[in-house]
Amino acid sequence: EPYSLVSLSNDIDNSLIYCVRGCRPYFSATATQEILDEFRPYLCPFDSAFSDTMRIFELFLPVHLPPGLHDQGFKLWLTEFMGIWESVYSNPVWELNMINLFSLLAWCNIGHIDWEPWLPRIFTRVLKSFTLPVGKIQVSLQQYRYSMSSVTTWIVAMLGNGSTCLQYLQDLFTAIKSFYHPSNSGKFQQELINFLSKLSQAFVDRVHLERKANPIWYFIPPESYRLTEQNITDFVNCVKECAFIAIFTKAHLKEAAKACQYLSMLRPELIVPPIVEKLFSSIDSMSEPHRFTSIMTCLASVARQIVRQTPEFSQGQTYVLPLLMAVLP
Repeated sequence: EPYSLVSLSNDIDNSLIYCVRGCRPYFSATATQEILDEFRPYLCPFDSAFSDTMRIFELFLPVHLPPGLHDQGFKLWLTEFMGIWESVYSNPVWELNMINLFSLLAWCNIGHIDWEPWLPRIFTRVLKSFTLPVGKIQVSLQQYRYSMSSVTTWIVAMLGNGSTCLQYLQDLFTAIKSFYHPSNSGKFQQELINFLSKLSQAFVDRVHLERKANPIWYFIPPESYRLTEQNITDFVNCVKECAFIAIFTKAHLKEAAKACQYLSMLRPELIVPPIVEKLFSSIDSMSEPHRFTSIMTCLASVARQIVRQTPEFSQGQTYVLPLLMAVLP
């Protein structure tokens, strides 16, 4: 305020929010029960205070507790909150807070929560959030959109350890695959490609968390809960087809190229050769110049994986000279 005695920065609200989030890991073991005792009486969906209460829960509920304290943590509220979320279909604003809370909880407790009973409803809600048209009928857009970062982080955290989450994810991509085609343009396409990019990025983050992160600052999942090499291959095979289609969208090419870049970090042998083949087949095409431009943009994003020699993909460097010769005028 210009006339106040104390001058506060414009982003003081965000600073306080980040401060609370940073302090959560240091709350006492009994903090979850104390927070629930204080704010649970306000959990009435027909009360205006419900939205503020869910915002408080999202900010304050500890989700970083070690396995030995889970009985004093998320097990006190997860089933109840999932029941509330499943019973409301009107897309209220507090639903976004719930999604963010579930996402962070899943990420910080990989392998310690059995999400199987809720997987069908979770993916149904995700599909609904895309507001895809049915035939020529455009479904009305949701007033409050899910955060794609939260949704994709939640999905990636549920993968592995014998979960059927990957099968549900594959079914989801089967259902929305045709909407990635460039001819099916619309407001929904940005959300779909953003979902593709964020999902690939979250998967790379999890692989890094499990194999490279410092265990002092993270609760790294136990060995039995971590992603296997087969899990990584299955994920790339699940996502790559839609990623290859999304390359040719004119409005969202950069996001689609990002998805290919993240996937190539995981399995370059499954991503780089098809992209190179698409480039060679489009060079002489006189009727589809945009196709060549799109593939070149995508190829630039995976250039590091082409020149980098790894035991799994050693032939990438053999593409360098043919590619350089092919693009000469």
